[in-house]
Parts: sequence; C-alpha cells; structure tokens
Amino acid sequence: MIRNILMSTLLSLRAHKLRVFLTMVGIIIGIASVVTIAALGEGVRRKSFDLADTTQANMVTVIHGINQTDDSGMSYIEDTFTFSKSDMRRLSRIPGVESVLPSHNNWSGSSMDMFEVNLDYFGAQAYSSVTPFKKETRIQYGRDITPHDADRDVIVLSDEVLQYGFVVDDPETLLGQAVSINGFMFEVIGIKEPYDFENMIPDADYSWDDAYTSVVPHAAYNQLTGTREIRQLKVKVSESSDRDMVTMAVLDDLMMAYPDDEGYFEEDRSNEQMMEEINSYINGIVLFLVAITAISLFVGGIGVMNIMYVSVTERKREIGIRRAIGAKPRMILWQFLLEAAFITFIGGIIGLLLGYGAAVLVGVFIDIPVILTPSIMIISTSVSVITGLVFGIIPALSASRMDPIKAIYQ
Repeated sequence: MIRNILMSTLLSLRAHKLRVFLTMVGIIIGIASVVTIAALGEGVRRKSFDLADTTQANMVTVIHGINQTDDSGMSYIEDTFTFSKSDMRRLSRIPGVESVLPSHNNWSGSSMDMFEVNLDYFGAQAYSSVTPFKKETRIQYGRDITPHDADRDVIVLSDEVLQYGFVVDDPETLLGQAVSINGFMFEVIGIKEPYDFENMIPDADYSWDDAYTSVVPHAAYNQLTGTREIRQLKVKVSESSDRDMVTMAVLDDLMMAYPDDEGYFEEDRSNEQMMEEINSYINGIVLFLVAITAISLFVGGIGVMNIMYVSVTERKREIGIRRAIGAKPRMILWQFLLEAAFITFIGGIIGLLLGYGAAVLVGVFIDIPVILTPSIMIISTSVSVITGLVFGIIPALSASRMDPIKAIYQ
C-alpha cells in the first residue's frame, strides 16, 4: 500500500512539473532567507569567539578583592591590594608559567597604554588621560611631539584640560610652562584641537580618544608608569601546560605568600562573561532576523495550500475512480499529504543550497565566515516538510472526504 501511494505521488508530481515548481517558489525563498541569516549569524558568533581565544587563550589575569558591606547593607568589592615585583619573580618560577607581566588596571579595566593622572599648574588641578606618543595629531596651539623630544619631559595637553582644569584667558600662555605629574615636571609644548561635537562626522584621523588624551614621549611615559601600583598580574601559560592547573598553582602560591590577607585572589573572568553576553546578544539578533524572514515561509505555506486545492479540484474524477475501486479515505489523505511534503522537502533542499550560496557571497563582501552547521541543515529541511504537512492537511482532508459518485460525475 505504501509503495502504491509513493508511486502515485511521484507520477502525479511528474505530470504537473510547472505547478510543482511554482508551489516550491515560496518555500525556496523562505528557507533560503532563513539559512542565509542563520549561517552569517553563526559566522559572526564564531569569529567573535575566535578573536577572544586568540588574545586570551593562554593569558590568565590574576586579581585581588575584598568583599565589603556598606551601611545600607549593599555589598561591594574593594580593590586596594597591590602586587609587588617579588610576586612577579616568584610566580614566574612556577612550572608552566611562561611570563608574568604587571597590569595597572583596576576593576574598571582601563587601557594598558593609557592611564589617568592629576596635573598641577601653580595649584590649579586638572585630570587627564595620558598616552605615549604614537602618531601626529591635530594641534591648536604650539607644536606636536617630534623625535627630538624623545628624551625630554614634554607634554601635549588635551583640550579637556583647559575646559575643566586650567582656566586661562589665553591658552598660549601655557606654552613653555611646567606642569607637575606625580612629582615629575613636564614642559607644555602644545595643546590639542578640540573634538568637533557639532558635526559628529566620523573622522578616522582624529577620534574622540585622540582629542581627549594628553601625550608624552615614550621615555617619559615609562617613567610615569613606573610610579603606578601593580593592581593585576598577567600570567602567560606555556602552550604545553594545562591552563587550569597552572592557574590553581599561581593562586595557591599567592594565598601562601599572604596568609594574613583578608581578601582573596582569583582569575578575572570578566572577559568570558562579556563574551557570553555578546554571544547571547548575537543569538538574540539572529533569532529576531530569522523570525522575520520566516514570515516568507508562512506565505509559501499559503501558496502550497492554494495549489493543493487546485490539484484536488482538477483531480476530482481521479479521486472518485480510486474510491470506487476500493481506495480508502486514509489512502487519499496520505497521498495528498505526501505530495505536499515532498514538494516542500525538495523546495527546502533547493532553498538550503541557495541560502548557503547567498551567505557565502555576502560573507565575501563583508569579511564574515559562513558556517552552515548540521543543526541549521536539519532544522531548515524539517521546517520545510512540516510546512507542507501543516498547510497540506486541509486540502488532503477535503480530497479524502469526497463522495465517489459526485466526484466522478462532476
């Protein structure tokens, strides 16, 4: 019986090739859209994790903290502990540790080549981020740092220092003057151009960070960073060692070195948490886009139902004759259901291939890897078949309930 139903289904589809193709169009477009979005979304997610793994795979950030409770009962983490050079030397001797680097970050995590300082100019205080000289910048007053300043204690102030710190009638009066930073005297040789907030046009050559950081030569920057406290340790684990075991050895060593300390040492996993949040965010966006594109599947399903109704109407005589010679209603039902499912299955396969091709084409232009996972393939084909069954059930029921006599003579 099953063999006869399958043969009847295939013969019927082959006899109406154009109608079958037109029925497939909606399913092809819907599945192709879903597969394109899903494959690109998976590529974005994998690329984000690969970038994180490349930079953090063998690097362990060790932090210290003390859980405190304020008067209102709210808990917070106090970060006052500082590591020492002896800690770095001791930890570097642990088997599996390739190197130990100091980090001047705190729990808020500022940039490794940028730190905050207080500037003093004859009692006037200003607050600024300081970075080492990397490239020429836009100067409003004075001049920029040159190679001749490599061994000099000079500074180019950001415009923010003038806005919120050193209030002067003429900014040029600061040129040639000395400002104090952590006990070191720096000669002001230039003042940066302010950032254009009115136009807010992206400028790759002069960003907000460029405008709002003061700049000193590398030697002077190293001199300043030497006065900073070591708030975290960056421990690089050798590739041949087990990362978790080396991390535990490092933390155990620190706890033994500071037995009376009230706080705790642990690995900073904020990057992992951030990647989990990014992953969740990306998945949410992809699911939203997939839900929108899946609307086309609904439209395709309506098309399947309409064409199946047309097929039932055209084949009334065939249905009546089959019923008259002994075919049961469930055989008629299964034949039309199989026709609908087969049409949408083939449409799903074609849509899967087209969607993957479209995703590859888009990925080439926007430099995103395209990843077609087995789950995407299985879900897309399953959804296409389910669409055929759901939207083909009503026409199939209509065909199975026809009166044989009326069907033959109509």
